[in-house]
Amino acid sequence: MNITFHGAAGEVTGSQHLFEVNKHKVLVECGLFQGRREEAYNKNRHPEYKAEDLHAVVLSHAHLDHSGKLPRLAKLGFTGPVYATPTTVELCAPMLRDSAHVQQKDIEFVNKIHRRKHQPLFNVLYGLEETEQILKQFSSRPLHSRFEAAPGVAVTFLEAGHVLGSAQILLELEERGKKRKIGFTGDLGRFNLPLLKDPEQLSDLDALIIESTYGNREHDPVSESGSELVEVIQSAYQKRGKVLIPAFALERTQELLYLLAGLRASGKLPSDMPVYVDSPLAIKCTEIFSKHAAEYDDETRALIQSGTNPFDFPGLHYVHSVEESMALNVPGRPMIIIAASGMMEAGRILHHLKNNIEDSRNTILIVSFQAEHTLGRRIAERMPDVAIFGERMPLRARVKILNTFSGHAGRSDLIKYAQTVVKNSPRLKKVFVVHGEEDQSLPFMKELKSWNSFECLYPRRGQSVEL
Repeated sequence: MNITFHGAAGEVTGSQHLFEVNKHKVLVECGLFQGRREEAYNKNRHPEYKAEDLHAVVLSHAHLDHSGKLPRLAKLGFTGPVYATPTTVELCAPMLRDSAHVQQKDIEFVNKIHRRKHQPLFNVLYGLEETEQILKQFSSRPLHSRFEAAPGVAVTFLEAGHVLGSAQILLELEERGKKRKIGFTGDLGRFNLPLLKDPEQLSDLDALIIESTYGNREHDPVSESGSELVEVIQSAYQKRGKVLIPAFALERTQELLYLLAGLRASGKLPSDMPVYVDSPLAIKCTEIFSKHAAEYDDETRALIQSGTNPFDFPGLHYVHSVEESMALNVPGRPMIIIAASGMMEAGRILHHLKNNIEDSRNTILIVSFQAEHTLGRRIAERMPDVAIFGERMPLRARVKILNTFSGHAGRSDLIKYAQTVVKNSPRLKKVFVVHGEEDQSLPFMKELKSWNSFECLYPRRGQSVEL
């Protein structure tokens, strides 16, 4: 039995880990790589394994960097089941349909520019037909329910606390009398975040695959998020500017609404500064959120029972049509616009940036991780100009980064989590550090290696390891 790392290895996005047991292949995660357009195009289009050879896919959660390449597998011949928690299955339907739609629209827009410049054209990775096909292959499994994904591969989902429906994955492998228990954190959430329950703890493992997005960085306390957000909003309001918030449609948008609802109720936001959620996908995800109160943490359930709805408060508007979205591009009208995508690589946020990035009255508020080579990373680094839809534009808007919102565990939480795994796993032989760039993963791995009780690896894309 072995594992091959096909994505989120030496990088953050495109999570894909292929297990081979008893000549059966089970893919854990099937995420889109996000980065330079040509590099992303090639990596996402051409997987290094044969889709038709896969027995099953096991999915930790619905974010596209973990699920977004699934329709491509269907297009390439994968016909097996995709296992996920019931809420992840529900969320993947709008997430993947929106991904197909956004790809089509964005490539049409970019190809217009490429034709004008006599540059090569792009083709969509997949369309709605492949998306509908893969959605038929989903099979839901609840938390804590052990099931067989393939002969010799038993799977159990545990709470990850990262997004609604997210799970850690426990794999129990057996081949020719040899048994191994492998724990995969997926994206490990933070403790005491709004809305979600805290992560559970994996234990009694032979090997651990652990994410390291923030393996060398601590987050600001969640308690500071409100005061920082108020400062950003009040500053933009006084200049008659807009606050543009690129946010993942799933989880980050709902966390922002939760916080904004509280600030509005306490009178800390300007009463005449509306909040717009300009993302059809975020609206659909919020509707799903509203149906799953049982998965909220105790604090959020108590808030709702008291009569406060974080997804419906005065001044909040959900933008459905393109015409409504375009109407927001009126200069000198203070407002808050929350739009996907979180890394500013696609979706309506690109159009808002194009119309507002040159105005110094406006603020671009970054509340999530920005992967290397994305537009979001270049804006976060405050480059003097950036390319939007292939055209260079000066960055004159204020850029503010809030580190309180991350849904990923920070360094101290990751270390504490790993220490507990080691304490409760006397057979632990290997730890694989994935889902992180070198400046985050390597210092984290150095700390793990100093414990001198297991082999620690930072696998590269395409690397195979025997288990």
